[in-house]
Amino acid sequence: MTARPMPAGAGTGTVVILGSINMDIVVSTPHIPRPGETVLGDAARYLPGGKGANQAVAAGRLSAGEVIFIGCTGDDDFGARMRAGLRSANVRVEHVRTLSDAPSGVAFVAVDARGENVIVVSPGANAELRPTDLDAQENVIAQAGIAIAQLETPLPTVQRYAELCRAHDVPLLLNAAPFQPLSGSLLTRTTYLVVNRAEATALTGVPADDRAGARKAAAEAAALGVPHVVITLGAAGCVVLTEGRYLELDAFPVEVVDSTGAGDAFVGGLGAALARGDRLDDALRFAAAAGALACRHLGAQQHGISAADVYDLLARHPTHRTVA
Repeated sequence: MTARPMPAGAGTGTVVILGSINMDIVVSTPHIPRPGETVLGDAARYLPGGKGANQAVAAGRLSAGEVIFIGCTGDDDFGARMRAGLRSANVRVEHVRTLSDAPSGVAFVAVDARGENVIVVSPGANAELRPTDLDAQENVIAQAGIAIAQLETPLPTVQRYAELCRAHDVPLLLNAAPFQPLSGSLLTRTTYLVVNRAEATALTGVPADDRAGARKAAAEAAALGVPHVVITLGAAGCVVLTEGRYLELDAFPVEVVDSTGAGDAFVGGLGAALARGDRLDDALRFAAAAGALACRHLGAQQHGISAADVYDLLARHPTHRTVA
């Protein structure tokens, strides 16, 4: 089926992303090992990752506008490979610092036969990204159509990023992952909060195991001062509370090879769509399609997907809508 063209004027919004850059060492295993268990896996694969970089790659592939990354790597082979990977995905990297006294971040990923995964992260240079580093990037942040952040860089740095976004009326999309307690000031400076079911439960104390629970958790999160709350539920889609209105969105059916990059592709796709001016309902469908397509490939960075792929999937599922 012919892919639907991008809307006129689409892709002109700049996306600025603050976040982590890691080299993912990925091993496929028959099942995820239990505590104390050793499992033999396939050959290790070295794949660029880090939640921030993953989201930047997705945004770079899905937007015709500029995507600018702010982060840190070590002055090592992993760092050079990861910066090159970002550039190849149309992401500007001149605001990525290279540190001689810290190694690049590394993530150890085990993926089972169903595509489920467990991840252990060693932050390395990501932990050296300081709030004062952002002051030199203020003009970059001010030009953003949307700003994106996660929680794999130091929380005070994310807080400063949010302050600069608010100062320049830039909407902030915060993916609160991996979860840690968040201040009220950070939440009230967040325009779009994206969390999975576990993160939603940790934030609100409300079990978000299904859509009914996710609605309750979304209401609790909104009460903390966030205008738009998105709770992703994997194969069960997502639940959204946007300024008092609930939306529910089914997941797109695809063959799952590896779900590692699905959430980050969702966030990157959502940011790209919002930056170009899509309505939230349409941006969510675009993001959900991007997340589904990411499951078809091994690894967290989806260099193989494009806006054309997303629009093709949307065209093949024209009745797939967000519903109140």
